[in-house]
Order: sequence, then structure tokens, then C-alpha cells
Amino acid sequence: MTARLGSLATAWLPVLLWMAMILFLSGRSDIPPRTNPATGETVRATYTVAKLAHVVEYVVLGALLLRAIRLPGGGLGLAPTRAVLWSVLAAGAFGAADELRQAFVPNRSPSALDVVIDGASALASVTGWLAFQRRNEARRALSRVLD
Repeated sequence: MTARLGSLATAWLPVLLWMAMILFLSGRSDIPPRTNPATGETVRATYTVAKLAHVVEYVVLGALLLRAIRLPGGGLGLAPTRAVLWSVLAAGAFGAADELRQAFVPNRSPSALDVVIDGASALASVTGWLAFQRRNEARRALSRVLD
């Protein structure tokens, strides 16, 4: 029982902690709006940094989900292609739910663009991993043939 609990924690605790961090950051209503005092327009540098934060958050979330879903024992032990699919779906659903939640956070608002960025970032992360794994498998197979 303790070994199983340890395997579950190893697989899923990083995912849950990262999700909690995302929720904490997106739930902050004390972030002052960054606007140009002369025009009232959103300052682009801040906008870019905010979108980049989404990319980083969901690249990492996609990778952590993929790791947990692929791990045997405490994870789901899925094959690579299925794990990629489920990782992207889970990260995208989490991103969409978090954007909806922001509708209830003062000084925050949901954004469909952020949901797209979140899903695309997770997709890039896990497909990059899949391509890397397949390249390594092909190299190992070629190495076996040449030896």
C-alpha cells in the first residue's frame, strides 16, 4: 500500500503542485493593469510577458502530465501516442477551466486566446518529446543493425 501511494505521489504530485501554482497566479486580482497613462492602451511589453507566461506554464504542465500519464505503477502507463493525446486534452481542459474561473476574479477576465495559447503550448511540449523519443528509437535501431 505504501509503495503504491509513493508511486502515485511520484507520478501526480508534480502535476498537482504545478496546477496549484497556475491557479494561484491566475487567481491574483492584485496585479495592477499595465496601461499607457497617455492613451489608456495596454502596454505591449506587459501583454507579451503575460502571454509568454502562459506558454511557459503550459509547456511545463504538458510535460508533467505526459510524464505522469506515461509512468507505469502510479501513472497510467499509456503508450506514447495515447499519452500525448491525453496530456494535451487534459492541459487544454485545465486551461479552459482556469480561464472561465478568471471571470469571477476581480480585475481579471477570461480570454479565448489564452486557451489557444495554453493548448498549443502543451501540444508543442508533448509532440516535441514524442519526436525526440522516436528519433532516439530510430538511432538505437540503426545502431543495432550496424553493429
